[in-house]
Amino acid sequence: MQPMVIAMQNKDPLLVKKSGDIPTLFGHLPQLLKVSQELIQMLDRQVPVEHVFMALQEELTIFLRYAVHYKTYFKTIRKACQTNVLLLSIERECLARRDTNRMGIADYLIAPIQRVPRYCLLLQDLLKHTETKDPSHYELCTAFKMMTTLASVMNINNV
Repeated sequence: MQPMVIAMQNKDPLLVKKSGDIPTLFGHLPQLLKVSQELIQMLDRQVPVEHVFMALQEELTIFLRYAVHYKTYFKTIRKACQTNVLLLSIERECLARRDTNRMGIADYLIAPIQRVPRYCLLLQDLLKHTETKDPSHYELCTAFKMMTTLASVMNINNV
């Protein structure tokens, strides 16, 4: 992210056609990274999963904001990968490499959106293996409902 911001500030024509492309393509990335880092740190500290999701309830709405703009991001990056020499080079390299699963830059844009259903599946699985008498069961239910609601709203927005 930092090289992109520096290029934007220097108005590097090789990287972007106009400085507005950076916020368009990567505007939500810092917030998405922050939420992901917070989630990982809390899990590393062995905070119960249901507490993690409930504590990050407000921050997780970034996934919805990202999803609302996903189609624009996808079209913009596809177009940029066809017209921008540097991005075209990166795109070709990504498509050729095994360690990138031969996916292009635009293909990775869906990854943040795919996290929400995965979180739902994780919580659903934990619920399945948690006794209803367990004190954490209620909070797991609440976290699961919260995440499934988020996933549903994202789905309504045609993502």
